[in-house]
Amino acid sequence: PVGVVAAISPYNFPFFLNIGKVVPALVVGCTVVLKPSPYTPMQALILGEIADEVGLPKGVLSIVTGDIEAGKLLTTDPRVDLVHFTGSDKVGEMIQAQGAPTLKRIVMELGGKSALIVRADANIQEAAAAALGGFTVHCGQGCALTTRHLVHNSVRPQFVATLQAMLGHLKIGNPADPSVNYGPLIRAVARERTERYVQIAQDEGATLVAGGKRPDGLDKGFYFQPTLFDNVRNDSRLAQEEVFGPIGAVIGFDDDDEAIALANASDFGLSGAICSADAGRAFEMALRIRTGSVSINGGGGTMLSDAPFGGIKRSGYGREYGEDGLNEFTYQKVISFHAA
Repeated sequence: PVGVVAAISPYNFPFFLNIGKVVPALVVGCTVVLKPSPYTPMQALILGEIADEVGLPKGVLSIVTGDIEAGKLLTTDPRVDLVHFTGSDKVGEMIQAQGAPTLKRIVMELGGKSALIVRADANIQEAAAAALGGFTVHCGQGCALTTRHLVHNSVRPQFVATLQAMLGHLKIGNPADPSVNYGPLIRAVARERTERYVQIAQDEGATLVAGGKRPDGLDKGFYFQPTLFDNVRNDSRLAQEEVFGPIGAVIGFDDDDEAIALANASDFGLSGAICSADAGRAFEMALRIRTGSVSINGGGGTMLSDAPFGGIKRSGYGREYGEDGLNEFTYQKVISFHAA
């Protein structure tokens, strides 16, 4: 076992991400100090209650709530052997710098600006449904979501029209209502950032297809309409910067090589997807895309718990889940001896 693990988790999907850090670390014999986001501490505290109830020895799992300063104490403490962090690339920079003096092991799953490639032969209905989830799931607050939609120009008008129609069927409201499938953003800052990128996209010449403002009649909660832009340039800020909000960007291409080049023209490399009737050609394309994972025609449908997950470039390094994820919490040791 590496030893003492400082697990720092974000506010999106908090229970799932806490489990994904704590359980593998404990399984291989590490002790864990879990610091959840200050905006979602309750899910971590539930794990603390479970640890007490099952009789986990004191100190094996500790829950520490707090802000940036609490996190800094963990990332700089020489007694911490590994920092396991999920969050933004900007915070990842800080954590890497804070851990450098003590040469800590660090695993970081950071941001993304993942591309969904829609080839000319794709099923447009299925591709649009995938694109819809790519920026509306959890109101776009997901690092692996496909918020860049690279669509072959021959089918782009049909794709945009289909996606626009689908957006009209989303029910926005209180997520406690089981009939609602689109709720609010986490806090005011997140909504303000989304609004700012709507203005940025318009200033850059993108075409607003749907959304772009706060919905009427929802004054309590940080609601913002799911927003779609067409005619987006891949070198624009909307296409290159992580919004972490409900904005989808449609970018046209004319051949597979251009689609791959556009997908790779990003500082991030976390996830990706391809929709095509030719699965073999899509697989060849996936091999050339510089990213941690690519799903073809929906892939397995869910994040597979036995498959490694993580990114490259500004999306971080190291892997979570599966055997690879377990190994991140261990050192290799070689013991050699001469048998007399």
